[in-house]
Amino acid sequence: MSVKVEELIKELNNLAPEDLAMDWDNVGLQVGSLNSSVSKVLLALDASPMVIKEAIEEEVDMIITHHPMIFSSLKTITEDSLLGNRIYKLIRNNISLYVMHTNFDAAFGGTNDILANKIGLYDLKVINPDENGIGIGRIGNIKETSIKNLASIIKEKLGLSNIRIIGNLDRKVSKVAICTGSGMSFIDHVAKEADVFITGDVKFHDAQRARDLGLTVIDAGHYGTENIAMPNIKSYMKGFAKENNIEIVISKINDDPFITI
Repeated sequence: MSVKVEELIKELNNLAPEDLAMDWDNVGLQVGSLNSSVSKVLLALDASPMVIKEAIEEEVDMIITHHPMIFSSLKTITEDSLLGNRIYKLIRNNISLYVMHTNFDAAFGGTNDILANKIGLYDLKVINPDENGIGIGRIGNIKETSIKNLASIIKEKLGLSNIRIIGNLDRKVSKVAICTGSGMSFIDHVAKEADVFITGDVKFHDAQRARDLGLTVIDAGHYGTENIAMPNIKSYMKGFAKENNIEIVISKINDDPFITI
């Protein structure tokens, strides 16, 4: 038994509606046909060459990723280019690609709520919400603790070997802001409401600005703060998968380009 791509996308939109995505983003079906049949799905953070190779070997019909493979308009698709080669491989192997990016970041139950739950935040509210109360990032409370202890909790819960910290390790904190992936554009807003900000991709000058604002920052990495979402998507799809007799697997590829030594 199988299900059409279109039906599977409708189910995913119950979790993360595509219209929640940021204007600059590119979500939805990027490769494939709405009428294609799906009996096996691979979940991954990115449709990287290694993940596509895995998908071909696993004989999956569809890849669902968080990050878009195609961000902007394409003028050419050639097999000799890095992106074109990936598109060719997907089409040749009849593999559809669906993306749920900032819509999943903003969705209630999405990446930011998953991270908040992982580290035990409560009384959550959205960072800088729009008129509908929607936005990327969360602010919540924890029982007062030190930055050093909070950092240890984050490393354990996210399975990280190292993180970067801007601020005093002994500082006591109870109000925590989070933004999965890269959220340093929020630092001015967050500095007024939180003791510490957990995010990834912190640049040098943003780190300096956070320090000057008196905001402690824990950089848990782009990969580290987002890859945790894959098991939740699988869990969400469990009933749908059972009803339609489709298999959902999580990629075994560690696609974090950074290594620690």
